[in-house]
Amino acid sequence: MLSEQNIEAELSYSYLHAVATRAGFSCEYRNRHLDGAGVDATMTEDGRALATDSILTSFSVDVQLKATYQELPQQDGRISYCLTIPHYDKLRMEEVGAPRILIVLRLPPKADDWLQINEDALVMKRCAYWISLRGAPPSENDRHQTVYIPSTNLLTPSGLTELMTRFSRREVVPYAA
Repeated sequence: MLSEQNIEAELSYSYLHAVATRAGFSCEYRNRHLDGAGVDATMTEDGRALATDSILTSFSVDVQLKATYQELPQQDGRISYCLTIPHYDKLRMEEVGAPRILIVLRLPPKADDWLQINEDALVMKRCAYWISLRGAPPSENDRHQTVYIPSTNLLTPSGLTELMTRFSRREVVPYAA
């Protein structure tokens, strides 16, 4: 039987997979070796010019997935999320071939509310947000680092397409605290 933490992780992948698929990108769950490198999933575009000024038509983006049912503090249009330093450091690296993003799935406090199914709908409650930590400063402590995710970075098919279009232009998406 899966632990609650493993269920949260699987739901975060299911959310990403559903959004990426709807936007027309492939999404692949990564193995545990890449999880140690801070990569849980990889999204790929293979063949479309996403914009008239796209440079790349075939590229991938690596994703670190997190999920929580705890309420995340919000202030000034940003959501706060605490990462361990190893995860933070892997996500802020600039010396990587594929861009990396963090996706945080917010779940309802009660597990019974996470997923609802009836004959008309399959509903996953709450939503996920993305952030690029590329170029973020080193942490001033050795255990945890709080990151700030704009609430406008809602992971939707159109939002993901906009982000992937930026990557297709080889645009660097830096962290803006």
